[in-house]
Amino acid sequence: MFVDFKYEPLIEDFYADGEMKIESVLKILENAGNRHSDLAGNHNIEGSSNGMAWILTDWYVEMDFLPKYGSSILAKTWSQGATSIFGTSRDFEFYCDGKICGKGTTRWVLYDIQSSRPKKIEQDLIEKYGPEKLSVFGDAKLPKISVPESFSNEISLRPRRSDIDFNSHVHNLVYIDYAMETLPGDVYMKHDFRKIRINYKAAVKEGEEIVARYAELDGGHTVCIFGCDGSLKTSIRIN
Repeated sequence: MFVDFKYEPLIEDFYADGEMKIESVLKILENAGNRHSDLAGNHNIEGSSNGMAWILTDWYVEMDFLPKYGSSILAKTWSQGATSIFGTSRDFEFYCDGKICGKGTTRWVLYDIQSSRPKKIEQDLIEKYGPEKLSVFGDAKLPKISVPESFSNEISLRPRRSDIDFNSHVHNLVYIDYAMETLPGDVYMKHDFRKIRINYKAAVKEGEEIVARYAELDGGHTVCIFGCDGSLKTSIRIN
């Protein structure tokens, strides 16, 4: 089942020069995936309240170019079905004025909230999504994010109440906001980002203190988010 999601851009989706923010691209793709879940009858909020949640482990998005203000936006998404006993993948295509301008993929694990353990994905759940055997990146593995040996910038953060989602932890897209806050000013002002890779290791919960650290590495920008105990929570690579 291929699902088209038409999006009406908002003023906050753009920089002052009229170019769409990369974080807005991910927001659009995420909502396209949510639309698919709703159409499949597997509502995320309802599932979470019943003790089952889809936990996002990875993002990878490549944009050929970013839309300008006033563009017509469409996202297309589909599920690849079960890729393991506990996991699945969702792919995306991003269109601007009818022309494809980007693609992306996500990795998910089905999670039992009460036991705090991955849950086996039953075939009837997969079939609700009408899986398609199509991958935007083929058989290629997702790029690895190397944790830098040293960092040049660091900020301390405490999640706001508005950062917490219906699963009672920091919403996955908020980590991008944390990364943007950690970038040096000159890097952020250029905002010439076309690729973003995120790997989630552990959830950040309300009231938890975290530290975000930045390093320029191999021509890209890496932000690692750590708990106050030094544990790695999330790694983000922006190019």
